[in-house]
Amino acid sequence: MKKEGFTMRIACLSDAVRIGVGAFVGAGLILSASGCLATRSWVGDQLRPITGQQQQFQTQLNNLHLERRLVLDSSTGPIFASGSAALSSDAKREIDQFVGDMEGPTGSAAATPERVFVVAGYTDSVGHEDYNYELGQRRATSVAGYLVGKKGLDPTQVRVVSYGASKPVDDNSTRSGRRKNRRVEILVYQEKIAS
Repeated sequence: MKKEGFTMRIACLSDAVRIGVGAFVGAGLILSASGCLATRSWVGDQLRPITGQQQQFQTQLNNLHLERRLVLDSSTGPIFASGSAALSSDAKREIDQFVGDMEGPTGSAAATPERVFVVAGYTDSVGHEDYNYELGQRRATSVAGYLVGKKGLDPTQVRVVSYGASKPVDDNSTRSGRRKNRRVEILVYQEKIAS
């Protein structure tokens, strides 16, 4: 009886709707039978190594602690010209002093194998999100290049990341807030000593 009622309702639909529904259902069956299952399997195969790397990185991160931090922002002077990733002489001087303080009197402590340098670029909220992300990336890369090229850090110990305008430290609606948000941070992590 239900089957007849179902047939009666379908019979009441126009031919065009029935053909459309049939084509949609048929396409769905074909895709689920072949394409989607194969695609999910392929994606799973591709993600397995990345997932393993992520777990390994998380383990390494758990064994690190923040040792030192340098914030390069425009509160004391222009670090970057507007829209530029070129380091100013003020920024280079601050980086030189920061690395020099880490080296101490022996002059060799900055590039110890246990250290990881994370250079993070940030912007204010003026401009499009994609542009700000790219500008933060260019600025962080500029600082990382200086650390490797001029200060002699091992490039395998330096990581670059951009947060764009996503992590403000001050109010973007004020001029002074935007100046503080346009910054690059150098975060130095060191392996924890197992006890």
